[in-house]
Amino acid sequence: MVYRYSHIRLIRLAGLIIWLSLSIPLFLQYEQFTAPFTIYLSAHLGFGLVFWAVTHNIGQISFKLKAWLSVLLQFGAILLINYITNSAIGIVYALIISVLLPWFFSIKESVLILLVCNLLLAIQFQFIGEVNNNTLVQYVLFFVYLGASAFSFIISLVAFRQQNAKEELRLLNTELKATQVLLADSSRINERLRISRELHDLIGHHLTALTLNLEAASHMTEGKPQSYVKKAHSIARLLLSDVREVVGQFRQSGTLDLGQAVKELLAGLPRMKVSSDIPDEFLVEDPKLAQTILRCTQELITNTMKHAHASEIFVKLDRTDKQVMLEVKDNGVGLKGSQAGNGLTGITERVKMLSGQVVITSDDGVHVVLTFPI
Repeated sequence: MVYRYSHIRLIRLAGLIIWLSLSIPLFLQYEQFTAPFTIYLSAHLGFGLVFWAVTHNIGQISFKLKAWLSVLLQFGAILLINYITNSAIGIVYALIISVLLPWFFSIKESVLILLVCNLLLAIQFQFIGEVNNNTLVQYVLFFVYLGASAFSFIISLVAFRQQNAKEELRLLNTELKATQVLLADSSRINERLRISRELHDLIGHHLTALTLNLEAASHMTEGKPQSYVKKAHSIARLLLSDVREVVGQFRQSGTLDLGQAVKELLAGLPRMKVSSDIPDEFLVEDPKLAQTILRCTQELITNTMKHAHASEIFVKLDRTDKQVMLEVKDNGVGLKGSQAGNGLTGITERVKMLSGQVVITSDDGVHVVLTFPI
Protein backbone atom coordinates (compact mmCIF):
# COMPACT_ATOMS: atom_id res chain seq x y z
CA MET A 1 0.00 0.00 0.00
CA VAL A 2 1.27 3.48 -0.88
CA TYR A 3 0.51 5.00 2.52
CA ARG A 4 3.09 2.72 4.13
CA TYR A 5 5.91 4.60 2.43
CA SER A 6 7.27 7.92 3.62
CA HIS A 7 6.99 11.16 1.66
CA ILE A 8 10.71 11.06 0.99
CA ARG A 9 10.60 7.62 -0.63
CA LEU A 10 7.59 8.53 -2.73
CA ILE A 11 9.22 11.75 -3.97
CA ARG A 12 12.41 9.88 -4.76
CA LEU A 13 10.43 7.22 -6.62
CA ALA A 14 8.49 9.83 -8.59
CA GLY A 15 11.70 11.60 -9.62
CA LEU A 16 13.29 8.36 -10.74
CA ILE A 17 10.20 7.45 -12.78
CA ILE A 18 10.31 10.84 -14.55
CA TRP A 19 14.04 10.46 -15.19
CA LEU A 20 13.60 6.93 -16.57
CA SER A 21 10.76 8.10 -18.82
CA LEU A 22 13.08 10.77 -20.20
CA SER A 23 15.47 8.01 -21.21
CA ILE A 24 13.06 6.94 -23.95
CA PRO A 25 13.99 9.81 -26.32
CA LEU A 26 17.60 8.68 -26.01
CA PHE A 27 16.75 5.24 -27.39
CA LEU A 28 14.57 6.73 -30.11
CA GLN A 29 17.31 9.08 -31.29
CA TYR A 30 20.14 6.58 -31.02
CA GLU A 31 21.86 5.73 -34.27
CA GLN A 32 25.47 5.86 -33.31
CA PHE A 33 27.62 7.45 -30.61
CA THR A 34 28.10 10.84 -32.24
CA ALA A 35 29.50 13.71 -30.21
CA PRO A 36 26.11 15.42 -29.61
CA PHE A 37 24.48 12.14 -28.63
CA THR A 38 27.35 11.31 -26.25
CA ILE A 39 27.02 14.72 -24.58
CA TYR A 40 23.24 14.29 -24.33
CA LEU A 41 23.66 10.81 -22.80
CA SER A 42 26.32 12.05 -20.35
CA ALA A 43 24.14 14.98 -19.22
CA HIS A 44 21.15 12.67 -18.79
CA LEU A 45 23.11 10.11 -16.78
CA GLY A 46 24.80 12.84 -14.75
CA PHE A 47 21.45 14.35 -13.83
CA GLY A 48 20.16 10.94 -12.69
CA LEU A 49 23.29 10.15 -10.68
CA VAL A 50 23.21 13.52 -8.91
CA PHE A 51 19.52 13.06 -8.16
CA TRP A 52 20.13 9.58 -6.76
CA ALA A 53 23.07 10.70 -4.63
CA VAL A 54 21.44 13.84 -3.24
CA THR A 55 18.17 12.09 -2.38
CA HIS A 56 19.86 9.11 -0.71
CA ASN A 57 19.89 11.00 2.60
CA ILE A 58 17.37 13.68 1.69
CA GLY A 59 16.58 15.88 4.67
CA GLN A 60 19.93 15.00 6.28
CA ILE A 61 22.33 16.82 4.02
CA SER A 62 25.16 17.79 6.32
CA PHE A 63 26.28 20.89 4.46
CA LYS A 64 24.27 23.48 2.53
CA LEU A 65 27.08 23.54 -0.03
CA LYS A 66 26.16 20.00 -1.07
CA ALA A 67 22.57 21.07 -1.77
CA TRP A 68 23.64 24.13 -3.78
CA LEU A 69 26.16 22.07 -5.74
CA SER A 70 23.59 19.41 -6.62
CA VAL A 71 21.09 22.01 -7.88
CA LEU A 72 23.76 23.78 -9.96
CA LEU A 73 24.93 20.50 -11.51
CA GLN A 74 21.39 19.38 -12.31
CA PHE A 75 20.37 22.71 -13.81
CA GLY A 76 23.59 22.84 -15.80
CA ALA A 77 22.70 19.41 -17.23
CA ILE A 78 19.24 20.76 -18.16
CA LEU A 79 20.66 23.72 -20.08
CA LEU A 80 23.12 21.39 -21.83
CA ILE A 81 20.35 18.95 -22.82
CA ASN A 82 18.23 21.79 -24.24
CA TYR A 83 21.22 23.06 -26.19
CA ILE A 84 22.29 19.67 -27.57
CA THR A 85 18.78 18.53 -28.49
CA ASN A 86 17.81 22.02 -29.70
CA SER A 87 14.50 21.58 -27.88
CA ALA A 88 12.72 22.43 -24.63
CA ILE A 89 12.76 18.88 -23.24
CA GLY A 90 14.81 20.11 -20.28
CA ILE A 91 11.76 21.71 -18.66
CA VAL A 92 10.60 18.22 -17.68
CA TYR A 93 13.92 17.62 -15.92
CA ALA A 94 13.54 21.00 -14.23
CA LEU A 95 10.29 19.87 -12.60
CA ILE A 96 12.35 17.38 -10.59
CA ILE A 97 14.46 20.23 -9.23
CA SER A 98 11.35 22.18 -8.19
CA VAL A 99 10.22 19.14 -6.20
CA LEU A 100 13.56 18.89 -4.38
CA LEU A 101 13.84 22.56 -3.38
CA PRO A 102 11.64 22.49 -0.22
CA TRP A 103 13.75 19.66 1.18
CA PHE A 104 17.02 21.54 0.71
CA PHE A 105 16.37 25.24 1.23
CA SER A 106 14.12 27.71 3.01
CA ILE A 107 11.02 29.01 1.25
CA LYS A 108 12.70 32.31 0.33
CA GLU A 109 15.75 30.56 -1.10
CA SER A 110 13.58 28.07 -2.98
CA VAL A 111 11.43 30.79 -4.57
CA LEU A 112 14.57 32.69 -5.59
CA ILE A 113 16.04 29.58 -7.22
CA LEU A 114 12.77 28.90 -9.05
CA LEU A 115 12.69 32.45 -10.44
CA VAL A 116 16.32 32.30 -11.56
CA CYS A 117 15.79 28.91 -13.24
CA ASN A 118 12.70 30.20 -15.03
CA LEU A 119 14.51 33.30 -16.26
CA LEU A 120 17.52 31.30 -17.52
CA LEU A 121 15.23 28.89 -19.36
CA ALA A 122 13.27 31.81 -20.83
CA ILE A 123 16.53 33.28 -22.13
CA GLN A 124 17.58 29.95 -23.59
CA PHE A 125 14.20 29.50 -25.32
CA GLN A 126 15.13 32.43 -27.55
CA PHE A 127 18.00 30.40 -29.05
CA ILE A 128 16.30 27.01 -29.33
CA GLY A 129 15.65 26.10 -32.96
CA GLU A 130 12.11 24.85 -32.34
CA VAL A 131 10.83 28.05 -30.75
CA ASN A 132 13.29 30.87 -31.45
CA ASN A 133 11.25 32.14 -34.39
CA ASN A 134 7.92 32.06 -32.58
CA THR A 135 7.53 34.53 -29.74
CA LEU A 136 4.11 33.15 -28.84
CA VAL A 137 5.51 29.65 -28.34
CA GLN A 138 8.29 31.07 -26.18
CA TYR A 139 5.79 32.79 -23.91
CA VAL A 140 3.60 29.69 -23.77
CA LEU A 141 6.54 27.48 -22.84
CA PHE A 142 7.73 29.96 -20.22
CA PHE A 143 4.39 30.27 -18.47
CA VAL A 144 3.61 26.56 -18.76
CA TYR A 145 6.88 25.70 -17.06
CA LEU A 146 6.39 28.49 -14.51
CA GLY A 147 2.98 27.16 -13.56
CA ALA A 148 4.06 23.51 -13.55
CA SER A 149 7.17 24.23 -11.49
CA ALA A 150 5.23 26.35 -8.99
CA PHE A 151 2.61 23.60 -8.66
CA SER A 152 5.30 20.94 -8.15
CA PHE A 153 7.07 23.12 -5.60
CA ILE A 154 3.89 23.74 -3.59
CA ILE A 155 2.93 20.05 -3.57
CA SER A 156 6.43 19.13 -2.43
CA LEU A 157 6.34 21.87 0.23
CA VAL A 158 3.10 20.45 1.61
CA ALA A 159 4.64 16.98 1.70
CA PHE A 160 7.74 18.37 3.43
CA ARG A 161 5.68 20.04 6.14
CA GLN A 162 3.55 16.93 6.62
CA GLN A 163 6.69 14.85 6.99
CA ASN A 164 8.07 17.25 9.60
CA ALA A 165 4.77 17.24 11.48
CA LYS A 166 4.76 13.45 11.40
CA GLU A 167 8.29 13.28 12.77
CA GLU A 168 7.50 15.79 15.53
CA LEU A 169 4.48 13.72 16.55
CA ARG A 170 6.66 10.63 16.61
CA LEU A 171 9.19 12.38 18.83
CA LEU A 172 6.44 13.56 21.15
CA ASN A 173 5.09 10.03 21.31
CA THR A 174 8.48 8.61 22.32
CA GLU A 175 8.86 11.37 24.92
CA LEU A 176 5.46 10.56 26.36
CA LYS A 177 6.31 6.87 26.54
CA ALA A 178 9.59 7.62 28.30
CA THR A 179 7.87 9.92 30.76
CA GLN A 180 5.20 7.28 31.31
CA VAL A 181 7.89 4.79 32.36
CA LEU A 182 9.19 7.18 35.03
CA LEU A 183 5.67 8.11 36.15
CA ALA A 184 4.75 4.46 36.54
CA ASP A 185 7.86 3.83 38.61
CA SER A 186 7.23 6.99 40.63
CA SER A 187 3.66 5.93 41.32
CA ARG A 188 4.84 2.51 42.40
CA ILE A 189 7.47 4.05 44.69
CA ASN A 190 4.99 6.50 46.21
CA GLU A 191 2.51 3.70 46.87
CA ARG A 192 5.18 1.56 48.52
CA LEU A 193 6.24 4.50 50.70
CA ARG A 194 2.64 5.13 51.71
CA ILE A 195 2.13 1.48 52.64
CA SER A 196 5.40 1.38 54.57
CA ARG A 197 4.43 4.49 56.54
CA GLU A 198 1.03 3.00 57.32
CA LEU A 199 2.61 -0.23 58.50
CA HIS A 200 5.13 1.62 60.60
CA ASP A 201 2.77 4.20 62.10
CA LEU A 202 -0.24 1.98 62.77
CA ILE A 203 0.68 -1.68 63.11
CA GLY A 204 4.23 -1.03 64.29
CA HIS A 205 3.20 1.26 67.13
CA HIS A 206 0.39 -1.03 68.26
CA LEU A 207 2.67 -4.07 68.23
CA THR A 208 5.28 -2.19 70.21
CA ALA A 209 2.69 -1.28 72.81
CA LEU A 210 1.44 -4.88 72.83
CA THR A 211 4.92 -6.34 73.46
CA LEU A 212 5.50 -3.89 76.33
CA ASN A 213 2.19 -4.81 77.95
CA LEU A 214 2.83 -8.52 77.52
CA GLU A 215 6.29 -8.16 79.02
CA ALA A 216 4.79 -6.38 82.00
CA ALA A 217 2.11 -9.03 82.29
CA SER A 218 4.73 -11.79 82.30
CA HIS A 219 6.19 -10.33 85.51
CA MET A 220 2.79 -10.10 87.16
CA THR A 221 1.63 -13.66 86.51
CA GLU A 222 2.76 -17.02 87.81
CA GLY A 223 2.31 -20.62 86.95
CA LYS A 224 0.57 -21.81 83.81
CA PRO A 225 -0.90 -18.38 82.80
CA GLN A 226 2.61 -16.95 82.78
CA SER A 227 3.73 -19.45 80.14
CA TYR A 228 0.90 -18.37 77.84
CA VAL A 229 1.74 -14.70 78.39
CA LYS A 230 5.41 -15.29 77.56
CA LYS A 231 4.43 -17.22 74.43
CA ALA A 232 2.17 -14.36 73.32
CA HIS A 233 4.99 -11.93 74.07
CA SER A 234 7.45 -13.84 71.86
CA ILE A 235 4.88 -14.02 69.03
CA ALA A 236 4.25 -10.24 69.26
CA ARG A 237 7.99 -9.54 69.13
CA LEU A 238 8.39 -11.85 66.15
CA LEU A 239 5.48 -10.13 64.36
CA LEU A 240 6.99 -6.70 65.11
CA SER A 241 10.30 -7.84 63.61
CA ASP A 242 8.54 -9.05 60.45
CA VAL A 243 6.69 -5.75 60.09
CA ARG A 244 9.95 -3.80 60.41
CA GLU A 245 11.59 -6.02 57.79
CA VAL A 246 8.70 -5.49 55.34
CA VAL A 247 8.81 -1.72 55.93
CA GLY A 248 12.55 -1.72 55.24
CA GLN A 249 12.14 -3.68 52.00
CA PHE A 250 9.40 -1.32 50.82
CA ARG A 251 11.63 1.68 51.40
CA GLN A 252 14.69 0.13 49.73
CA SER A 253 12.76 -0.83 46.55
CA GLY A 254 12.21 2.82 45.53
CA THR A 255 14.22 2.80 42.30
CA LEU A 256 13.40 4.24 38.84
CA ASP A 257 14.18 2.31 35.67
CA LEU A 258 16.00 5.12 33.86
CA GLY A 259 17.48 2.75 31.26
CA GLN A 260 14.05 1.70 30.02
CA ALA A 261 12.89 5.33 29.86
CA VAL A 262 15.90 6.32 27.70
CA LYS A 263 15.33 3.30 25.44
CA GLU A 264 11.77 4.51 24.87
CA LEU A 265 13.16 7.89 23.78
CA LEU A 266 15.41 6.21 21.22
CA ALA A 267 12.76 3.88 19.86
CA GLY A 268 11.70 4.72 16.31
CA LEU A 269 13.60 7.96 15.74
CA PRO A 270 12.81 9.05 12.16
CA ARG A 271 15.59 9.15 9.55
CA MET A 272 18.20 8.30 12.16
CA LYS A 273 20.44 5.30 12.79
CA VAL A 274 20.45 4.77 16.55
CA SER A 275 23.09 2.89 18.52
CA SER A 276 23.21 2.71 22.30
CA ASP A 277 25.09 1.24 25.23
CA ILE A 278 22.51 1.02 28.00
CA PRO A 279 22.48 -1.78 30.61
CA ASP A 280 19.40 -3.97 30.69
CA GLU A 281 18.61 -2.71 34.19
CA PHE A 282 19.80 0.81 34.91
CA LEU A 283 18.08 1.81 38.17
CA VAL A 284 18.28 5.23 39.83
CA GLU A 285 17.03 5.93 43.35
CA ASP A 286 16.84 9.73 43.13
CA PRO A 287 13.71 10.79 41.18
CA LYS A 288 15.12 14.27 40.53
CA LEU A 289 18.32 12.81 39.08
CA ALA A 290 16.35 10.41 36.85
CA GLN A 291 14.11 13.21 35.58
CA THR A 292 17.08 15.49 34.88
CA ILE A 293 18.95 12.82 32.89
CA LEU A 294 15.80 11.98 30.93
CA ARG A 295 15.11 15.64 30.08
CA CYS A 296 18.75 16.22 29.06
CA THR A 297 18.66 13.15 26.81
CA GLN A 298 15.41 14.36 25.29
CA GLU A 299 16.86 17.82 24.59
CA LEU A 300 20.04 16.42 23.04
CA ILE A 301 18.05 14.11 20.76
CA THR A 302 15.82 17.02 19.70
CA ASN A 303 18.86 19.19 18.93
CA THR A 304 20.34 16.38 16.84
CA MET A 305 17.10 15.94 14.88
CA LYS A 306 16.53 19.65 14.22
CA HIS A 307 19.96 21.23 13.89
CA ALA A 308 22.74 18.67 13.48
CA HIS A 309 21.66 17.24 10.08
CA ALA A 310 23.00 13.95 11.40
CA SER A 311 22.26 10.43 10.21
CA GLU A 312 23.60 8.60 13.29
CA ILE A 313 23.32 9.09 17.04
CA PHE A 314 24.93 7.18 19.90
CA VAL A 315 23.69 7.21 23.51
CA LYS A 316 25.42 5.64 26.50
CA LEU A 317 24.47 5.34 30.16
CA ASP A 318 27.08 4.31 32.69
CA ARG A 319 27.59 4.48 36.43
CA THR A 320 30.19 3.94 39.12
CA ASP A 321 29.94 3.97 42.89
CA LYS A 322 30.30 7.76 42.87
CA GLN A 323 28.70 9.05 39.66
CA VAL A 324 26.24 8.52 36.81
CA MET A 325 27.29 9.41 33.26
CA LEU A 326 25.26 10.21 30.14
CA GLU A 327 27.04 10.33 26.77
CA VAL A 328 25.39 11.45 23.51
CA LYS A 329 27.24 11.71 20.19
CA ASP A 330 26.14 12.38 16.59
CA ASN A 331 27.83 12.61 13.18
CA GLY A 332 26.28 15.94 12.20
CA VAL A 333 27.73 19.30 11.22
CA GLY A 334 28.81 20.19 14.75
CA LEU A 335 28.68 23.58 16.43
CA LYS A 336 31.16 25.24 14.01
CA GLY A 337 32.14 27.84 16.58
CA SER A 338 28.57 28.96 17.17
CA GLN A 339 27.41 29.76 20.67
CA ALA A 340 25.29 27.33 22.63
CA GLY A 341 21.58 27.84 22.12
CA ASN A 342 18.76 27.69 24.61
CA GLY A 343 18.76 23.88 24.54
CA LEU A 344 22.41 23.41 25.57
CA THR A 345 22.15 26.31 28.01
CA GLY A 346 19.14 24.68 29.68
CA ILE A 347 21.03 21.37 29.90
CA THR A 348 23.99 23.09 31.56
CA GLU A 349 21.69 24.75 34.09
CA ARG A 350 19.93 21.47 34.92
CA VAL A 351 23.23 19.66 35.42
CA LYS A 352 24.73 22.38 37.62
CA MET A 353 21.66 22.29 39.88
CA LEU A 354 22.66 18.70 40.74
CA SER A 355 26.37 19.63 41.08
CA GLY A 356 27.19 17.82 37.85
CA GLN A 357 29.58 18.56 35.00
CA VAL A 358 29.05 19.17 31.27
CA VAL A 359 31.70 18.49 28.63
CA ILE A 360 30.86 19.43 25.01
CA THR A 361 33.21 18.79 22.10
CA SER A 362 32.53 19.39 18.41
CA ASP A 363 34.89 17.68 15.98
CA ASP A 364 33.02 15.23 13.76
CA GLY A 365 29.58 16.12 15.08
CA VAL A 366 28.71 17.00 18.66
CA HIS A 367 29.87 14.91 21.61
CA VAL A 368 28.23 15.66 24.96
CA VAL A 369 29.16 14.00 28.27
CA LEU A 370 27.12 14.74 31.41
CA THR A 371 28.37 13.56 34.79
CA PHE A 372 26.23 13.51 37.93
CA PRO A 373 27.51 12.72 41.44
CA ILE A 374 25.59 10.13 43.45
